[in-house]
Formats: sequence, structure tokens, C-alpha cells
Amino acid sequence: MKIGSRIAGPRPLALVLLGLVLPPRALTAQGAEGTYLDPVAASLHAAASANWATIDESVLRYTALIRQRIAAGLRTPLKDRTLYRNESAVRAFWDKDYDALVQVLGARAQYPGRSIAEREGALDWLDDLAFDQPFEPGGDRLFFGFTDPDDDTSFEPDDEDFWIAHPLAPGADSLYRFESGDTLTIRLPDGRALRTVKLDVLPRAADVHRITGSLWIEPESGALVRAVYRLSQQFDAIRDIPDLQEEEERGEFKYVPGIFKPWTFDMTMVAVDYGFWNFEVWLPRSMRIEGEAAAGILKFPVSMDISYRIESVTTAGDLRAVAERETPPPDSSRVRHFETRAEAMAFMASLMTDDDGIRYVPLSDVTRTSGGRTSRFLVPEDRSVLTTSRHLPPPIWEDAPGFASEDEIGEYVATLADLPAPPVQGIPWAANWGWHRPDLLRYNRVEGPALGGRFEARTDAGFLGPMDIRATGFLGFADLEPKARLDLEWASVRRRLILGGYREIRPMDTEARHLGMGNSLNALLFGRDDGEYFMATGADFTWRPPEAARESYRARLYAERHHRMSNKVDFALFHAFDGDWSFRPNVEADGVEEAGGEIRISPWWGTDPLLPQFGLELYAHGGAWRFPRGTGEGSEDTFIRTSGMLRVAVPLASGRWRVGLEAGGGTTWGRAPVQRGWFLGGPHTLRGYPASTLYGSSFTRGRLEAARVFPVGTVSVFGDVGWAGEREDLTPDALLYGVGVGGSILDGLIRMDVSYGLDDPFGQFRVDLYLDAIL
Repeated sequence: MKIGSRIAGPRPLALVLLGLVLPPRALTAQGAEGTYLDPVAASLHAAASANWATIDESVLRYTALIRQRIAAGLRTPLKDRTLYRNESAVRAFWDKDYDALVQVLGARAQYPGRSIAEREGALDWLDDLAFDQPFEPGGDRLFFGFTDPDDDTSFEPDDEDFWIAHPLAPGADSLYRFESGDTLTIRLPDGRALRTVKLDVLPRAADVHRITGSLWIEPESGALVRAVYRLSQQFDAIRDIPDLQEEEERGEFKYVPGIFKPWTFDMTMVAVDYGFWNFEVWLPRSMRIEGEAAAGILKFPVSMDISYRIESVTTAGDLRAVAERETPPPDSSRVRHFETRAEAMAFMASLMTDDDGIRYVPLSDVTRTSGGRTSRFLVPEDRSVLTTSRHLPPPIWEDAPGFASEDEIGEYVATLADLPAPPVQGIPWAANWGWHRPDLLRYNRVEGPALGGRFEARTDAGFLGPMDIRATGFLGFADLEPKARLDLEWASVRRRLILGGYREIRPMDTEARHLGMGNSLNALLFGRDDGEYFMATGADFTWRPPEAARESYRARLYAERHHRMSNKVDFALFHAFDGDWSFRPNVEADGVEEAGGEIRISPWWGTDPLLPQFGLELYAHGGAWRFPRGTGEGSEDTFIRTSGMLRVAVPLASGRWRVGLEAGGGTTWGRAPVQRGWFLGGPHTLRGYPASTLYGSSFTRGRLEAARVFPVGTVSVFGDVGWAGEREDLTPDALLYGVGVGGSILDGLIRMDVSYGLDDPFGQFRVDLYLDAIL
């Protein structure tokens, strides 16, 4: 029996997700102790294993309407961007003894440089068909779609290939433990109720070769009715693929920039549901896959849906029933014989005219082969109808009949969240410095060039569960001030909890990423350092979403001491021969002791640039502070500061134009240290003005732009307005205005603006190149 898989077919970006789910393996070790945590789990696992090991040959042929949809995006702090989306619909005619026949009902794709609207009438429709092969009734039902029923290779784990251990295979008890759970009752159309029982699959140790999840088993037959699972450990390509490991050891990746390493994949959820056809055979109903691939700072969330609507099934029992009725043989005059396969295909096509009057023709020169089985295609005579077919499902971010709903997806996530965290085996660790990671090199005017190193390890913290340990250190070559941070992190399906201690440089605008690569390059090359910095020493506790999710919220409690910092360097490459040039001074922070908390909520709706997008950012921060004893400065004080920002991007004129809007403001109650003020200036807040042109206890700002959309990006005109200071000083005359033109690619991922500030003496002509804009 074959339990491996080969991934074949075009599925362009689905391979990012599916290509990492490689051959599952059966194991040879037997009889591990403590495998079953209760007697019911033992009987369920035995029944399911017996069912898994038996090829179901009762299904001879079936017809199904199969709809599939895929989306892959790029994750950034502001929003997720859709890089690729695909929807397809086919009618599959599967027969046990013959090639599969696939009637292509619809196919469309969208990615940068090519929109769905531009695909009408195109002839390279096959590139847009993500569908690969119909479901094999005799194949594995857990790793749905990943198995190849004709592979007779041995399934022993080895070091030459990446593999996943099947929890129902012989020897699985050496890697997994099993526990029974609640029952799930399925109501059948005739009123009967079918009881299934949950079987939790618990890996004995966190391992990329093992899954963690829950299976719902029909206890009498051992049939798998539902499965929800994920990888028990994040996949790291260089660590977990032997060939890449060897290349890394030989130094073949030394020229790959650290910003694009490591290469990881987190398969956060796979959910498979089956239906009981005619109360006789279990056939697939739907499948949902979610995950995130990453190459260093680039994060790619990927999701895929498959819906099966079974239209007809012929089983061995059906043929026996016909034989028992002694049906007379068919009239030979009505039997059609064909000389060639092409002739048979042409005849089949002539019979297929759907309700919309669309005629289909065979493609004799196009086939797809996977697992030894070939699929042949019938397509509409007029292929332009493929992108507008009524059979096509909506994009994956919309609910649709036949696919897992938002409520069901929530149930799947809850199922995974209820499972215990897999224990950690040993203490896996990694150490990196400088060039090896994107955030371990930086340059700014208060510490000069700074080199960092990081040690990461994972261990079991007893009753607290698995814990990640991260120790990061930095040394600035100009200020010679050591900085360090130690984090202890507990991660689950729903959240990350982080306890940290630190002595680190901190930007006064924590969301502007002034310690990132972009600002470092601007400072080093052009002498434009937009940050204001202070030193913070203390401890904090942070609550964040899981790593594979967008950071839509963050809560933090802290107690720390602040120290002011001043400029230590005056070097930028483009000013190397300008003896009169120097960096602008750093805003001096108040040296205070402070304790407080902050919470940021930043939901975003919409990822497709062809549709409206909305974002909201709400922030609240409160604290109590004092000058250290012995300084003779002031007494204790408290403050609360809040802000809100609305962001909107709306397509106009059939998507040829887009309008973007940002508007918001914030204020402070009480007296806050200087470093807790609001700062305006620079590309993210007020274009046409230098960083920190305005700052104070309150602010308001807005921007409006109109962009012409082209296949490769946008060209826009914009205007910004902003003010910061004391609330009582806000008047129309105090507002600053800036205007300009800009261009971007990938829905604002890379943006360049040419702006001019209209108000003297602050305004200036500026050129800014930055990342992550609204348009």
C-alpha cells in the first residue's frame, strides 16, 4: 500500500503550501507504552488503522462538481496584500479502470501584472486552472490529495527525504499518543443519526515530521469522517531537508542576504470533511488548508479551499444488484465502438452542452499525470466564458455554500487550541549574528553602526509547557553602549505570551520602525535618520497573536527606567566630503522611572486591490512616572494618551482609479515625559517635512490621494495635512500642508514619493522611498 505523495500539476502558488506536505511514512517500531490514554482511544485507533490499511475498491466510478479556490498574500504591518488568487470549477468523471475525464467549467487567476478582467478571451487558460486530479477513493483519507496510490516504495523514515509519520500506520504508537474525546452526531437525510467519536492525536515530542490534531472516527467501521490537524513544529527548509542542510554546511547560501533567511513554513490548519454517499461509501465534502511560508522578513500567508459535490456514484454493489435483476443485455445496435481515444473524446464532447448552451471540445494534446493516473480535458469552444462561469466560486475570503464557513473554521481553530502543546525533545537551539538575520545590523546617529547577535532555544518548562528562549545583544561602535534583551515566550494556536527583560535602545515612535533596515540605509547613505531615541532598562509582559497570524492586536505591561541619548556620529556616504554637514540633534528624553501599560488594536478588512479595503487603528497608553530619587527634579506624575486612525482605499471607475484616505488624531491627559509625545514629519505622517517637525501632547493629521492603476503598480497625486502641539494651540493657521506625486508597486508595498511642504520655514522638497503604504 502506498502512503507517500507526489505533488504534480500547475497549481502555481498552491505549491508553496502543498509542496511542503511531502510523503507521509509508516513506521516499524511497535508496542510503545502509554500510547492510549483511555480504553476507548485504543479501540478507535485499532478500527481506524484497520480501515486505513484496507483499499476501498467498492467505488468503481463517480461524477463530482469540484470547486477550488486559492489565495496567497504578502504580510506587512499595515495590511496583508493579495499576490495571487485563483478560482476554478470542474466536473470530474472518475473511473477506476480508465483515465479521468475533466470538464473544465471555469478558471480564473489574478496576480501582479494581470487582473481577472484582462483574462477574458485569453488562450493560456491552462495556467489559470489550479485543479490537478480528482480524489482517489482508494487513497489515503487523512492526507487528502497528498497521496499517490500507485507508489510501492518502502515507507521507512530516512535521512534522504522529508517525511510525515501517519498516525494510523503500523508503528505510529512509537511517535504518538491517543486520547478519545467528545462525540459528533451526523444527521443523515433519511433521519438516521450516525455517531462519531473524536480521537486526539498527540505527538510524543514536537517534531516537523509529526502532526497534532483530532480525528472523528465512526467506531463500527473505523471510517474517518472529519480530521483537523497541523504540523507539530514549524518547518525550516534548511534544517529539515537534508540536501539543503548539506548545501548550508558547504557555505552555498553565504551570499543569500540575511533578510531572506530562514525559509520556513507553518502549516497552521488542515481540515477535511467527508459525507456518507447513499449511506454506503464515505466521499469527500470539503477541505481547508491554511499556513504561512516565510523567507526572512517576507511572510506569505496561503490558504486553499476545495469543495466536492458528488453527483453520482457507481459501486460494486450497484453492479451486483443489476446482475441479480437479470437485466437483458443492451441492444447491440445502440452500442458505440471507437477506433481511437481521440474519437471517443470527441463523441463525449458532442454530448456535453450545458444549460447555458456552452459547447465543449476535447483537448487531445493536453493531459496531466499524477500518481500514475492521467487526466484528460474537455473545454468550452469559446474559452472566454471560463472567467465568467456561474460555476466559479467566489474568492476564498467570502463565505460560499459547500466550503467551510467562518463559523466552521472557528470550530477547527478551537479544536486545535484545545489540544495540549507537544513536549519538546532535547533543547533545539540556533545562534545568528550580523548579516545572518535582517534585524541584527543597523545604523543610526546615536550609536553609529551597531552589530547584534541572537541565541534562540526551545525547551520544556514543566507545567508551563514548551517555552522559547531568545537572548539578543547589540553593541554600537560609536556609543560603545551594550544593549541586550532576554525573552521567554509561550506560544499556542491562539496567542503568544512573552516575558522580557532588557536594556535596549527605543524609538519614541514605536510603530515607525526606525530601527529597521529602511531607516538604517537612509541614515547611512543620505544622512536622513527619522527616529528619536532613548535608552530603556526594565521588564515587560506582552500578549500578541500567534506568529502565523497578522498582528491585529498587542497588549503590554512594563516597568522601566529611561535614559537620554545624544548624537554620536556625523557620517553619511553622500555627505562624506561635506565638512559642514551633520545629523540633526536627537530629541532629548526625560530620564525617568515609569510603569504602565499599552494596548493597540489594528484590524484590517480586505486584501484584494480590486475591492475596497478598510483599516482601523486604536491605541491607548497609560503610565505613572517620576524622576529618580536624588535628582531633585519634580515629583510623581501620571498620564493617559490615546489615538485613533482610519484608513480607506476604494477602487473607482471599474478599478482603473483608486482613492486612499487616512485621518486620525490623538491626545494626552496629564503630564507625560517628552518621549511619550506625538511626532509628525516624514513619509509615514506628514510628507514634505523633516521628521519631528512637530511634536507635542496632541496631534491630528490626514492625507488624501488619487491613484491611477496600471498592471504593474500605481501613479498618484496626494495632499497631507497635520498638526501637533498643545490642545489649546490648535487653530486652522497652525496646520501644515504638503503635496506631491508618488508611485508604488504591489498595492503600496514599495512606495516612492516626491513631496513639497507648503509652509515655511519647515517645508522642503523631499524624495522618500519606503515600504508599506496604503496605496
